[in-house]
Amino acid sequence: MKKKILNLFVLILITGSATSQSLDDYLIIAAENNPNLKSKYFQYQSALERVPQVGALPDPEVSFGIFIEPMERYIGNQVAEISIMQMFPWFGTLSAAQDEMTLMAKARYEEFNEAKSMLFYEVRANWYALQLLEKEISIAKENIELLKTMEQIAISRFRSGGQSGGGSGSGGMRSSGGQNSTTSADGMGGMGMQGQPASGNTPSRSAPQMGGAESMGGSSGSMIDVLRVQMEINELQNSLALLEDSKMPLIAQFNRLLNRNKHELVILSDSITAAQMPIPVNEIPENIKDNNPMLKMLEEEEAAFIARGKMNRKMGLPMIGLGLQYDVFQPRAHNESMMNGKNMWMPMATVTIPLWRKKYTASVRESDYMRMAVVEQKQEVSNQLMVSYEEALKDFRDADRRVKLYREQTSLANQALNILIAQYTTEGSNFEEVLRMQQQLLDYRLKYLDALIDGNIAVAMMEQLMGR
Repeated sequence: MKKKILNLFVLILITGSATSQSLDDYLIIAAENNPNLKSKYFQYQSALERVPQVGALPDPEVSFGIFIEPMERYIGNQVAEISIMQMFPWFGTLSAAQDEMTLMAKARYEEFNEAKSMLFYEVRANWYALQLLEKEISIAKENIELLKTMEQIAISRFRSGGQSGGGSGSGGMRSSGGQNSTTSADGMGGMGMQGQPASGNTPSRSAPQMGGAESMGGSSGSMIDVLRVQMEINELQNSLALLEDSKMPLIAQFNRLLNRNKHELVILSDSITAAQMPIPVNEIPENIKDNNPMLKMLEEEEAAFIARGKMNRKMGLPMIGLGLQYDVFQPRAHNESMMNGKNMWMPMATVTIPLWRKKYTASVRESDYMRMAVVEQKQEVSNQLMVSYEEALKDFRDADRRVKLYREQTSLANQALNILIAQYTTEGSNFEEVLRMQQQLLDYRLKYLDALIDGNIAVAMMEQLMGR
């Protein structure tokens, strides 16, 4: 029953909060299986079990005594006595103790909520990081193919002695450049690939055979172009290998959050879409103050310490005990009393005297100091949350600006690259500019993806601050 309630609770919380159905599924799996979240939930259940404990009366005391030698009484010889006593705290003490434990249990529930929202944030952030890595790998492969096409054009120009490489090569380059100019999230991102050392495992390309001296003199520029583009391909292949190696740690971390085998397959969506703010921006600060689990936990703890102070004050009042004693008598010879040998019942009452007041006064002051400490801690947490909100809002706005910038820059760079490729194909000029523009286009596409992911992570942080 408790598990069904937890599942329903999680489903309600995450409805409409994720960007794809697959991510929704992973959030549910994480909520059901994450060990830390389950630990917080069991701590909450444990705290609930303390409520009936503190609300119960002290255990009654039963005593039994036998006289080794019967004691002579007026009504006979007493041989044994049995008594039972029940102590009752002052009126309202037990209810105050129950209130304290109930509020503490609510605080543990909010602690569970905080762990849940943090878990969901980590799942979302790792999901976005995996999406970004997949797109970076895809873009790197596209650019390697484009550079290979440029290599073939350079080789053709070298073999033809520096003349035009033909229309087919030009058309092929325009086609590849068109793929790079896409304005969707699948074709852009934010990670530079330059400056990586060449991979030692990259298959070496044999340079085209040179002709006579006159051919060498007329085509030395084309030969250099071939070598340059091969160097660029080696650099990019090395970067691609690094990206491929980076997948396993991210997958292992994602599966850790879901408490699965580290090699479990993670299914990603085909495209990266920009996440939207769940509510209007101007409403988020108040929503954080009203719904953040940490603030709500501290509020419950503050109320719990108020209840504890009330209980401690009542503990300084007398306790009342009510009991009953049963005396067993034997008849005594020559005793003419009508009560001779008759057992007796005796009601009893007792009252404790809380004479040593220092310990009771100190316990009340202790609860007051704990309450004041929680009040100050709540203020500090509230201040930190507002700072985190401002940082997340800044990151979201910055990501939005970068998305617009790099979308435009990618379009312009793609147009410039197509023009440069056409010039090089027909005239053999500006090859360095072709390579530089190709690297610029790659950089813009990756930075676009980075901006999209940064915006999504900023939205995920906002949802975490609001306890979603």
